[in-house]
Amino acid sequence: MAEKIELPITGMNCAACAARIERALNRLDGVKEARVNFPLKKAEVLLGDNTDLKDIISVIREIGYDIDIEKDITLRAKREEKGLFRDFIITACLTVPIMFFSMWQVLPYNNWILFFLTVPVEFYFGLRFHRPAISNLKHLTADMNTLISLGTISAFFYSLLVILFPQKIASAGIKPHVYFDSCSMIITIVLLGRFFESKAKTRTYSAIKLLYELSPNECTVVKDGKETRIETGSLEVGDTVIIRPGEKIPADGVVIEGNSYVDESMITGEGLPSSKKTGDEVIAGTLNGKGSLLIKVTRVGKDTILSKIIRLVEEAQFTKAPVQRLADRVASIFVPAVILISIITCISWFVYGDEPKITNGLLSSVSVLIIACPCALGLATPTAIMVSTGIAAKLGILIKNAASVELSSKARFILFDKTGTLTKGEIELSEIKSFLQFTEMDVLKIAYNIERLSEHPFADALRKKAEEKDIESVKVNAFQTLPGKGVKGTIEDITYYLGNISFYEEINGRLDEVVKKHYIELSQKGGSPVILWYNNKIMGILNFKDKIREESQFIVSALKASGIEAVMITGDNKETAKAISDILGIKRYYYRVLPHEKANIVEDYKKKGITLMVGDGINDAPSLVTAHVGIAMGKGTDIAIESADVVLMKGQLSKLLTFLKLSRKTLKIIKQNLFWAFIYNIIGIPIAAGVLYPHFSIRLEPMFGAIAMTISSVSVVTNSLRLKMFKE
Repeated sequence: MAEKIELPITGMNCAACAARIERALNRLDGVKEARVNFPLKKAEVLLGDNTDLKDIISVIREIGYDIDIEKDITLRAKREEKGLFRDFIITACLTVPIMFFSMWQVLPYNNWILFFLTVPVEFYFGLRFHRPAISNLKHLTADMNTLISLGTISAFFYSLLVILFPQKIASAGIKPHVYFDSCSMIITIVLLGRFFESKAKTRTYSAIKLLYELSPNECTVVKDGKETRIETGSLEVGDTVIIRPGEKIPADGVVIEGNSYVDESMITGEGLPSSKKTGDEVIAGTLNGKGSLLIKVTRVGKDTILSKIIRLVEEAQFTKAPVQRLADRVASIFVPAVILISIITCISWFVYGDEPKITNGLLSSVSVLIIACPCALGLATPTAIMVSTGIAAKLGILIKNAASVELSSKARFILFDKTGTLTKGEIELSEIKSFLQFTEMDVLKIAYNIERLSEHPFADALRKKAEEKDIESVKVNAFQTLPGKGVKGTIEDITYYLGNISFYEEINGRLDEVVKKHYIELSQKGGSPVILWYNNKIMGILNFKDKIREESQFIVSALKASGIEAVMITGDNKETAKAISDILGIKRYYYRVLPHEKANIVEDYKKKGITLMVGDGINDAPSLVTAHVGIAMGKGTDIAIESADVVLMKGQLSKLLTFLKLSRKTLKIIKQNLFWAFIYNIIGIPIAAGVLYPHFSIRLEPMFGAIAMTISSVSVVTNSLRLKMFKE
């Protein structure tokens, strides 16, 4: 049986590193699928049978990376930030005198002093780049570390040759100038850039961090009348826990005593506190109000709703949007192309450049290596997706994969299941039509009493209406349910019947035309009418309707305004389907549709454009899987939620518009990031190569290339963070 594991990885410096580890893991026998997330510094590996974890770890270490035993993502990030900041401060302290003595050569043996100051910068702090570069060379691959390592090493050893053989260098017509300042400045600037990048990336997964922090560390367990404080991790199913005012709920459970209001906004996105009484469910991580609750634990640890939400959010951040796959393909050929351009630049300067040709050629080729930034390309999509999924989770929307964000932003059709999606899935008694001498109250009283013994949804609707009207229960004898027809029961020696038109005509023959006309009119209003009668005397018709969600009409109008067509699919009859579609302004609807037929309809729409399916029931699962993006209502069945790509927690259909708006905003940010990354490289690399030199005498020094490269990566991450300002 396949097993999914997560491995925290150290040593990754850019998105190309993540891609390299991913390729290496996917080549391993026994690995079904491997995905590596650079911002999260994690690998997710799906193992087949008989796969040894040691082999996985060995491959990761063999290509120059390692496994981090620290489980806390925040602590790992803080440790990385601290290390980068420390290295930057030390290299900066060494680089300042290097820059000073490079500009003002005031000391004897000035170049040797520069050499000794540069050695620790290049060969100790620069090991962050050199180790991965050497590992890349062994495996005939290349990434950003390769570019930095090649550039600084080239400048360092050229400068060393100038110190060792100044006369020979001068006799060759080359100015004996050293470039230790470029080496140290490049490494210092890149370290600073990675420090800022690390801080920015830490903020991108702050939503996950906040979700982890929702669960309290301790709770109070009640056993044999005694209260004991224990760690939340020690809770077991069946334990009884007391939740005092203002405390967080430690596990999923059921209230067995007490009343209170609980703030569930962090889980469901619902702003108003939820009332809790005996028998109600509570969710781990939610905040209790002013009352006290005694709960029985039903789910702990990884089985809680909170843990599932965290897992869904993290899994979404491992997935790749189609636009990211394109960026990954470009990035995979980018570094080899840059190295080739660097070589061509050097040769071109040797052949066509001004004196000193070797110096100009070397510096220009080093500038090309340094300014090129595959990291910006690699970060463009995942950072935006990370922020987006985190924001969505806060708003009560769970996004399971990155592709759903991009696809939803281009949606042309949204297909809605009717019951439980466009409607509330709650039957209500909408209308009573009485006949003969009977009043509406007479009809309601008899219908309620003979139906209340039934398990049919109509019974709940009648019970609610009877409670509103203070109708009392009376004794019913000889009660009987007739599946597909209705019910009957005897009150005070009179047998009453409540059922559909077929049931009536089976017993009494053809229905009176006047009554039939009313029956059909009610059906056409989108209801399910039933007839109440005794001794062939019709007392009245009761019409039952599924409540339409208050927001459904607005949502359909908003979709239409944004160029998206709403389509309704239902297993209900034509009359009901037409009535509801008319109310909501939906032009196309399908009725009496079976589950497999729903999937076929979705398949047909997919041929016309990007198609989303919104549903909540078991019968919606096939169509949710079939659609480009399946969206489940959070109050729906488990199978619908598992089948969907996106879950609207709390079952709020209005969150659909929020999700679509967030998707469009996210794709816009991704496109901006990719545009900046591509334009930066398209403009920067030719300038670094020296194309402006013949006309404007402009040549980019390597250290300015390092500054530009750092700005590119940090700007992409910072732009993604703008999504944090998203408003519904």
